[in-house]
Amino acid sequence: MKTFKAVLVLFLVSIVANAQDLTIAEVPSNIKTQFNKEFKNARDIEWENDFDKFKVEFEVDRMDYEVWYSTDAKQVKLEKEISKLDLPTAVSKAIQAKFSEYHIDDCELQEVNNTVTYFVELEKWNYEIDVVYSAKGKLIRTTH
Repeated sequence: MKTFKAVLVLFLVSIVANAQDLTIAEVPSNIKTQFNKEFKNARDIEWENDFDKFKVEFEVDRMDYEVWYSTDAKQVKLEKEISKLDLPTAVSKAIQAKFSEYHIDDCELQEVNNTVTYFVELEKWNYEIDVVYSAKGKLIRTTH
């Protein structure tokens, strides 16, 4: 058991060490240019080197964003906070049909490889579940 714990600690330390904060000067110019083109109104910008990707966390109109860029400045992943009013109708209806006793707490849009999914945190009293839906309202995953 001690060996397992030691290996786990080393693994977690290596993950943390791999994601390193960067100054704006350390971000490649092609990635900065692409980011500035896509997100002109970004505020509170923080950059990280995340393995072979460049991750940027920021806000636009008080909504949180996270974007990952490859070294050739292509956006490979996007996560952004959204309002429950911004959920597609199909997703809202699916949640209402299956989880009517819950209320929506937080919503996030995630786009990877041109596929959009919606992560929704649902609450009922002190109980919380997370659900993931496709843009067409298909339940992909539930986490308790």
